[in-house]
Amino acid sequence: METLLSYLISASAGIVLFYSVYWLFLRKETFHQANRFFLLAALLTSTLLPVFPLQYTVLAEAGTNAPVRTIADTFKNIPVTEAINNNGTVFNWQHVLLVIYLTGAAIFMLRLLIQTGVLLSLMIKHRMKSFEGVRIIENEKYGLPFSFFNVIFINPKFHTQDDLPEILAHEKVHIRENHWFDLLFIELLTVIFWFNPFIWFFERSIKQNHEYLADKGVLAQGHTVARYQALLVNQLMGMQIIGITNNLNFALNANRLKMMTKKKTPHIRGVKFMWALPALALLLFAFAEPEYQVTAQEKETGEVQASKLISQKTIKLNGTIVDENGDPVPGTSVVVKGGTVGTVVDRDGTFSLDVPENASIVLSFVGKKTIVDSYAELTSEKQRDGSFARKYTLKDAVIEIYNRSAEGEQLAPPPPPPPVKGAKSSGNESALTPPPPPPPAKSGETEVFIVVEDMPQFPAGYEAMQDYIAKMQQKIAQEKGVKGKAKVAFTVNAAGKVTDIKVVEKDNDAAAKGAIAIASNMPEWKPGKQRGKAVPVKYLLPVEFK
Repeated sequence: METLLSYLISASAGIVLFYSVYWLFLRKETFHQANRFFLLAALLTSTLLPVFPLQYTVLAEAGTNAPVRTIADTFKNIPVTEAINNNGTVFNWQHVLLVIYLTGAAIFMLRLLIQTGVLLSLMIKHRMKSFEGVRIIENEKYGLPFSFFNVIFINPKFHTQDDLPEILAHEKVHIRENHWFDLLFIELLTVIFWFNPFIWFFERSIKQNHEYLADKGVLAQGHTVARYQALLVNQLMGMQIIGITNNLNFALNANRLKMMTKKKTPHIRGVKFMWALPALALLLFAFAEPEYQVTAQEKETGEVQASKLISQKTIKLNGTIVDENGDPVPGTSVVVKGGTVGTVVDRDGTFSLDVPENASIVLSFVGKKTIVDSYAELTSEKQRDGSFARKYTLKDAVIEIYNRSAEGEQLAPPPPPPPVKGAKSSGNESALTPPPPPPPAKSGETEVFIVVEDMPQFPAGYEAMQDYIAKMQQKIAQEKGVKGKAKVAFTVNAAGKVTDIKVVEKDNDAAAKGAIAIASNMPEWKPGKQRGKAVPVKYLLPVEFK
């Protein structure tokens, strides 16, 4: 739907631009034959250029912030939730536009079919005659003479035998120069672009130019201007009925009569057609699409040059990714190491990827430990169809709290939260954006976050937390004589309280109890927030009693 709307808008812009060039610079000149081809070429260019845009190459180095379509295109598999109104029904304004557009297109197509059917019925009903090398059908339905393909329709009641030479000469020009093709082409375009008034301007200009060509052809055969103009004036009371035909009195006005006697435009003024070049250049620029080619040098870390990965032979890898509970992890990023080829895991936890020979893959998800799988491991389980299957389990990457060592040296602070979507890049981030957030928790479960937009904050800040841990370690070691190391995991819940305290590692029971005491006696934190909502966050606290 969006593709259709985008095409109609883009093509309509080209139609408006090219007609403006014709109206401003060419419509009053006597280059009628050149104008004919300009009008047809303008319509062809406007309608085909959005479908076959100009391609240009953009070289992007791997590891930069240059956009990589290979990765971005995979996100189209992520399900999208449509907006729902208060009544619970899906409403999409694009559907309304589509219905209106298709209704209009159907009406104008029906109009074209009816007009064609009427002419075909006349050809079947009335006997066709040959006169001076052309086919003529005499009918009483239409008063004006006109041509349709290679047949001329004449009403004998409205035309005397003396008028026939000029009428036939006029219609012969239409038939000889195949003006029917132009008419059929523009009529089909009016069905597609019926909503664009400039397509109707194009139709009128094409038909008017046909009449200029026919008038020129009649006068070139020796017919006098005065007699021919008098014949045309006699047709003023008639009106055009069939849009797909060339009518003798179409656009019969002062301009048409003046054009017969107008001095031929000098060839030098043909340079006006050059005005089409800026219009064409503008459309080429507007519709051009970049084609990214990633280039990178091989690094000592063993990363493979992206351009080489693309050219190598590949294997088909079908994988499944689950968490520690066995539940799927949709949205996990699966990327060929050192390149930009990758995919995103579906809702059922599965993915399929063509992996170049001797390449490794990297599996990553926010809050989970990254997995790097070598080519040897990838090809360990071959299936009957020649593909390879792998199953991965992503484990939680809990945030570890660092505290001061015995010598008082301050260790590195915990890693910063992931960049917020839409924030400006500092230039040091990876070219690959973080994968989407984890799926919603099942009914009855509490979703625990590892990394959130706004991390929890200890009262008075990170320095105060380090002071608290150091004092508690010293107090417990001195008062209870505890020695050894231990690690406890805990959760700062949505209310800011420390809960779910569990011992992960311990040298002895005393060290484990001391670590639990440090965590359980922590004051309330300022809770972390995900998209403005308070959420629980996991932490890991290592302590050492000396």
